[in-house]
Amino acid sequence: MIKRIFTKLFLTLSLFAGEINQINFSGDVDLVIGDFSKENLLKVCNISYPPFYKIWQDNPTFSQYDIVVCSESIDEYAQSLGFYKADISYSIENEISQIHITKNQPIQINSIIIDEEYAPLIHIKKNDYFNTIDFSNSKKSIREYLNQTGYPKAELDAKAYVDVDNYKVDISYQVTKNSPQYFGKITVDNDADVDVKYIQKEIKFKEGELYNSLLIDQTYEGLYNFGIYKYISLEHTLDSSDPTIPVNVKLLQGAYRETSYGIGYDTDNGGRFKAEYKNDNFFGNLKKLSIGTRVNQDGYNIYNNFYIPYFLFDGVSLKNELKYEDMDYESYSQEKIEEKIYLSKEIFGLTNSIGLLSQNSQIKSELKEYASGNYLLNSIFFNTILDERDSVISPKNGYYISFYIENGTKGLASEENYIKTLTEIRYIKTFDKLTTSLKTKVGTLDKDLPIFKHFFAGGDYSNRGYTYQNVGLKDPDNNPYGGLSMIDNSLEFEYNVYKDIGIATFFDSTMLSLKPNDFSEKFYNSIGIGARYYTPIGPLRVDLGFPLEDGGFVFHIGIGQVF
Repeated sequence: MIKRIFTKLFLTLSLFAGEINQINFSGDVDLVIGDFSKENLLKVCNISYPPFYKIWQDNPTFSQYDIVVCSESIDEYAQSLGFYKADISYSIENEISQIHITKNQPIQINSIIIDEEYAPLIHIKKNDYFNTIDFSNSKKSIREYLNQTGYPKAELDAKAYVDVDNYKVDISYQVTKNSPQYFGKITVDNDADVDVKYIQKEIKFKEGELYNSLLIDQTYEGLYNFGIYKYISLEHTLDSSDPTIPVNVKLLQGAYRETSYGIGYDTDNGGRFKAEYKNDNFFGNLKKLSIGTRVNQDGYNIYNNFYIPYFLFDGVSLKNELKYEDMDYESYSQEKIEEKIYLSKEIFGLTNSIGLLSQNSQIKSELKEYASGNYLLNSIFFNTILDERDSVISPKNGYYISFYIENGTKGLASEENYIKTLTEIRYIKTFDKLTTSLKTKVGTLDKDLPIFKHFFAGGDYSNRGYTYQNVGLKDPDNNPYGGLSMIDNSLEFEYNVYKDIGIATFFDSTMLSLKPNDFSEKFYNSIGIGARYYTPIGPLRVDLGFPLEDGGFVFHIGIGQVF
């Protein structure tokens, strides 16, 4: 410590020495990404450079004092990662500073004292290398467990004893539970046009139940999903000597009407534009109205959706979707008016929907075997979904199962009687940094129908060795027929290389048959590699797919979850 003080005093006298224009890092430095990447080391030193496009801004310059502070910051950072014997040195020559890093051996955990109840909650083990991030996360896990099991007032005394001389760490966790606490009286303070009974449906806890912070979080999430509140607070005090915890649900309405615009790009549809007006509390009680348009290189659609979350019976919602589209596909162009009205209810964790679908399509076919013309298909449909993924946007574990059946009938003035089904299964499992994802779609049609009702495969969300809708048999002009029967599989392994960045390898396999309920045709297989960057709206995906039979490769870029 005294040495550091004298060093800083000496360097303070050198503040007016020549400026340093460049800092380089050498030694144990990660090449691109990692804890000791140049980007991370600059952040540790609180150094930032202007973006390349801000050419009018100068790069920062440094004094010798800045270099010493940077070196000491890196030394402290290395210790936080368990490198207590790291050697950080620097040199300055010709206005360039070189900071050299030698990490040496990280310190190991010699012993862990912890009650049997909490041992499964921590992910550090004896003889593991010690770092403060893992230690902090272990304390967080124990605290969350106590908060979720009725002991928010429990005391946690967790210490890591670092013995630098013997180069070991001894860790101790001591928990004093104190008395359990329970939810007390629940009050609601709401200024929006929403009946209290609908708010109470989202409150996941009851008076007298054992306190569980997870239920608080789930209640907050449910109220947040209403989409109309600018302020949500579940006010409760945990430090009271009273065994009950009263909760006041305080809600302040925000802007629930919105007009939004957006642009994007993916290789399936090219550039796209979206404009939408939304009202998330249309005439009160969370009824939702949206009117919008989507435009891409293949055409456009205009839509109007109306949703009543509480309709007729408890837990039954009603939704009406009206859409007009004018699109050009590989094998046909289509002008279509579609109306879809359905009821939904959750039963035993399954989201079930039943309704009516009407499609009036004007088709111009590029295939000689399928006539152009106007088609009216009316049907009744049923859809059930079980979604047990841990996230909809970026899942890492869980599964998703859906089954859809559509029955066209002349009893509803349809031109055709038919049955169409689509079954989809997704499974995701993460082991440390490796995520395995599997997806299977099986589609069936019991008879041949106009081309717009066929199944198609290929593209960013399907078989990535092929472009959009281009798997399967084609006519002499390279127009795909699609299929009346389909199996579309994807298997992917993704490795998290650093924070929000992952690399992936995949195998996709698809079968399309032009016969009803026939799964005997050959499979079109492809392999590939890709990269993932996780954003708040889903992963930005870049994939390179190689069809095993046809040769060549296909490049895909898009944003959103495949699995």
